[in-house]
Amino acid sequence: MTTPAMAESHTFRHAVPIQIRFNDIDMMGHINNAKIQEYFDIGRVHYFMNLFGELFDGELALVIASNKTDFFYPVLFAHSVEVRTTIYHFGNKSLKMLQQICLVGDGSVVSSCDSVLVCFRKDTKETASIPAEWKETVEKFEGR
Repeated sequence: MTTPAMAESHTFRHAVPIQIRFNDIDMMGHINNAKIQEYFDIGRVHYFMNLFGELFDGELALVIASNKTDFFYPVLFAHSVEVRTTIYHFGNKSLKMLQQICLVGDGSVVSSCDSVLVCFRKDTKETASIPAEWKETVEKFEGR
């Protein structure tokens, strides 16, 4: 299990605020776990759009191979939250992305998601090497 301290050990250069909606709340009075995953999806899309613009209009795309989400504290309707995103590792055909949902203000990590995304050719439906330009763009943005 990823702990809040482990999630906080990464530097996050990208954050997107999330508007919590009334229909995000479950019967326990907090944000439903499925909605939390949607928040991570929003963060992931914003990250890629901010770095690449129309990244997925070409021959290649990224598909999610694995998601591991940890929940540390409940998120309530009255909370203001943001999704922080970083890519922390590149393989030949895959990358690892860490995201966290944090309370705006004190920065408390309420949930984290560790994902593996695989580069995928749209035409052949096969995996592909991640282009060097993609890696360079991310590394420059992440300050590495």
